[in-house]
Formats: sequence, structure tokens, C-alpha cells
Amino acid sequence: MTKIVSLPCCLILFAVTTVAQDTPNFSGTYSLTAQKGEHIAKALPKITLKVVQSGSSLEIVESYDEGKTVTKKYTLNGGETKNLTSAGAPTTDKAETKGKTLAIHSSYRLPTGTTVRETQRWELSADSKTLKIRRQTDFEGMSMLDDTMYETYHRQ
Repeated sequence: MTKIVSLPCCLILFAVTTVAQDTPNFSGTYSLTAQKGEHIAKALPKITLKVVQSGSSLEIVESYDEGKTVTKKYTLNGGETKNLTSAGAPTTDKAETKGKTLAIHSSYRLPTGTTVRETQRWELSADSKTLKIRRQTDFEGMSMLDDTMYETYHRQ
């Protein structure tokens, strides 16, 4: 009887351990080292990300070379959070981890009334030293401004 009960327990423990290993911890400080996209500046801006991930929450502090700092907080269970863009516009955000990827979905309105939707997909390298972020931005009714940007950050 003990063998029959212990087998399902071992399988459940294995499944939980496997899921925990697949969910990366993005905590750390990263510096922007590369940026690709159609609508980016020629010079690489100096951007630093300080990420603190604990349990089901994530805090990202973005620091820019001109001294500006923006802090954003998310829950990782797909719940809605409120933040501000670097320009100060209020956003509605949802973040969740799926396997080894962190997805952040944001929407906000421009002063013109146009709704902007941004999706970020974060992935860490196997050695956790490189963070790659794919940002897809869609402007409602203004598709000529839509953009996909690829950013590469290295852990400091």
C-alpha cells in the first residue's frame, strides 16, 4: 500500500519541481548592450534595468542616461496593475510567466486619444547573463507607427 501511495506523491513532487525550474528568476541589474528596430535612435542609449522578483511580484526600475528613473510593479499571476510610462502616461498592465518567458501586456492612451498596446517578451539566456526583450507596440488606427524592437541586456 505504501508503494502505491508514494508513487503519485513522487510524480506530483517531480511535476512541481519541473515547473519551478522552468520559471526563471529575472532578479538582477542589467545594462542595455544592443537595440534593433525600425524606429530607434542611431546612438545606443544608456539604460539600466534593476529587477526584483519575489514570489508572484516583479518590480522593474528603469534608469536612463539623462538621470530619469521609472519604477513599475507587476503581479505575475496575470492580475491587472497600474503604472506610468516614461512620459508619465498611466498604463494598465498584466504580467505572467509562461515557461521560461515573461510576458508583460500594457495599454495606455496618448494625449491625442490614440490607444497604444505594448507587449514585452522577456527571455534569459541559459547562463542567466543575457536578457533579451522583444517589444511589440501597436498604435490603434495608426498602423504606420507600429513597431517591433529587440533589446539585449547584460547582467552587471
